[in-house]
Amino acid sequence: MLIAGFPDTREIAKRVAQSLGAHYTEVKVKDFPDSEFHIKLKKNPAHQTVVFITSITKDPDDKLIETILASGIAKDYGAKKVVVVATYFPYMRQDKHFKKYDSFSSKYILDMFKHVDKLLVIDPHLHRIPKMEKLLPQAHAFTVNDLLVEYIKKRFKDDFSIVGPDEESAQWSQKIADKLGKKVVILKKTRFSSTHVKIKEKPLGKNIIIIDDIISTGKTIVETIKMAKRQGANRIICMGIHGVLVNKADKHISKHAELITTNTIENKYAKIDVSPAIVNILKKYR
Repeated sequence: MLIAGFPDTREIAKRVAQSLGAHYTEVKVKDFPDSEFHIKLKKNPAHQTVVFITSITKDPDDKLIETILASGIAKDYGAKKVVVVATYFPYMRQDKHFKKYDSFSSKYILDMFKHVDKLLVIDPHLHRIPKMEKLLPQAHAFTVNDLLVEYIKKRFKDDFSIVGPDEESAQWSQKIADKLGKKVVILKKTRFSSTHVKIKEKPLGKNIIIIDDIISTGKTIVETIKMAKRQGANRIICMGIHGVLVNKADKHISKHAELITTNTIENKYAKIDVSPAIVNILKKYR
């Protein structure tokens, strides 16, 4: 097995390679003068299962092209299997036509990976489509919920309740609460725009851990924090699997709560390493 990392996933990819006793190589990304990408592998992929570990965020359109071209190199040069592990996969929230003539993005973005043997994605935002396989047969989602459970058990000894900031977060907050044997409160959100949301008031508790899959603009999280503060919460923890954190979302959240994410997207709040989950899933593809 050959594990290939991009510049922003180098550390995760190296840890995965070491744990599996596999070889490691890096994907070299350069620009042609016209801004097209020139992609190159440093090692021969022939006769190996080649695993690309990629985080398709922070310029996701560029990262998509980089990943597609890199996986194509492995195919062209005789890899036995080509596996893409996406620590974060974009465009999954647009999982239907929401408005007349707008894009059903997840369907067509996933179709770009039909040349790979397996596409493994950490906690994609699945809502109206229950499984990625519905859109691409070789795509498979896997979760890092157990890593969050382990982290919470080690870090937080006080009594606390788990809060899902909206109904879409329930598949993470509910499952994590069940594993911890804790109460969970799932809030109901009305979205008016990407930056304007309203959440229906519910009692949350004195010590709360807010859990969501993606923290992007942070507006939903901030509204949940405001609710908790109004109710006199003593301690507020916000945990996200994917810390996209655009438009200074982290600053708005960390004013009033502790912010913790995994390292599916590198950032200074990434306290939970997802490489053990990647190692476990890749053991099936040796």
